[in-house]
Amino acid sequence: MMHEETNITPEEKVQTSNQEEGTTSAPVAETTVVQTEETETEETPAPAADEENNFEQMLEDSLINIKEPQVGDKVEGEIINITDSYIFVSLGGKRDAYAEKTEYVGKNGELNLKVGDSLAGYIVKTDETETLIAKSLVSVNRRVLQDAMEEKIPVSGKVIAMTKGGYLINISGVRAFCPMSQMDNKIVSDIQQYIGESYDFIVIDYKENGRNIVVSRRVLLEAEREKLKIETLSKLEVGAVCEGRVTRLTNFGAFIDLGGIEGLLHISEFSWARIESPSDMLHIGQTIEVKVIKIKGEKISLSLRALQEDPFSAAVRDIKEGDLVTCRVLRNLPFGSFVEIKPAVEGLIPISEMARNRRVGHPSEMLTEGDMVEAQILRIDVEKKKISLSLKALEADPWDNIGSIITEGEVINGVIENVVNFGAFIRVQDGVTGLLPQAKMRQGNLELTPDNVGEEIKVRVSRIDINSRRISLEPSDLPASARHERDDWRHYRKEKRNNDDENPFSVL
Repeated sequence: MMHEETNITPEEKVQTSNQEEGTTSAPVAETTVVQTEETETEETPAPAADEENNFEQMLEDSLINIKEPQVGDKVEGEIINITDSYIFVSLGGKRDAYAEKTEYVGKNGELNLKVGDSLAGYIVKTDETETLIAKSLVSVNRRVLQDAMEEKIPVSGKVIAMTKGGYLINISGVRAFCPMSQMDNKIVSDIQQYIGESYDFIVIDYKENGRNIVVSRRVLLEAEREKLKIETLSKLEVGAVCEGRVTRLTNFGAFIDLGGIEGLLHISEFSWARIESPSDMLHIGQTIEVKVIKIKGEKISLSLRALQEDPFSAAVRDIKEGDLVTCRVLRNLPFGSFVEIKPAVEGLIPISEMARNRRVGHPSEMLTEGDMVEAQILRIDVEKKKISLSLKALEADPWDNIGSIITEGEVINGVIENVVNFGAFIRVQDGVTGLLPQAKMRQGNLELTPDNVGEEIKVRVSRIDINSRRISLEPSDLPASARHERDDWRHYRKEKRNNDDENPFSVL
């Protein structure tokens, strides 16, 4: 044992002793320190870098998660400064805000706030450079309305009551005024109908810091109508059939809203039948189908008649020349009487076709408007859509037996029917009238005037022209030597041509 101990060095002995006692000697400690330094060199820097990265990430996240303030948001912050006009408030971070001092003064005009106090309000305006807050939401809304006016942005409001000259409008707690003329773009019969309803408006006036706000609904309606008008015009074309609403009635027709633009339905285009007044057929607000018959710029002509069958075309399928028809007298004019043969189908009885047995000065001598009469159809002009009728065609024609009534050279009694500048017409028999020329009257020293109409007169039959159905007369005491003079029927022909020129149905 002694030999073995002798062989152990002092360092080994100390190390062995320390190991047995559980202690660590300085060298060992030194070795341990070296190992620790190696460990720190490899592991300690990593956790330190992670902590720094985590802090930066948290800071970045916190900045990202900060909600951008919006107009209308309620905020609160510490007062950091007060000037004559503004109160400056810190909202946290780098964002500060300001409020108008007048918003927070009391009734006595004093501000009961100081630096360090908390101030609450609503964001009125915010952008990259400034944030403005106000005391109440109403103030916010007023400022929003001011912006809406400047930007021409529509705002929603509710009509709460009528007032002098217009309506009170509630727009998110702010009262505004809408003049009656600005509530609608059309005339309405019930001005109370808007109360309780909500509409969009445009702010047209903003005064007294929002205490006097005027709005208009009409501006928006007109803008919508203008847009709709452009769309409608782009689609309309002549011949198109479209739906419209009656907006106005006048004595000459009706205005029809086709969608942003109105067209005129003239009274002549209401129906094939004669219409006395547009209100006989239409009423305001009525929806109808119309046909576009003309477009000139923004002027549009419409027709209801174009959607109906032409009654003339339908009528001529049922009637023909020579037919007897019962018709109603519509109008008496100097050249004849217009009658209704069928609904919306008219014809003319010329004054020359009124009677055989008398000369008619005016149709009213024979017919009364509204009377029902029987007449014979003389002619039908399909192209011009004209029908000519006769009353005298239904009477017996004395010319069929004229030889048994009068003869040339015979002196007869007649009745003066009419006196003209070239002679006098004398009725010698019912349906038979002769002409006493002015030249013959001068030769016979006979003077007649219109005052003599209706008187009897004795005359001689100087000539009978059966083909022309003309009888020439002369004074009964006219010498034979004067009988060769012309009979002046040429003047009658001239007068007749002039009368026919005034008759629109003379072509028939």
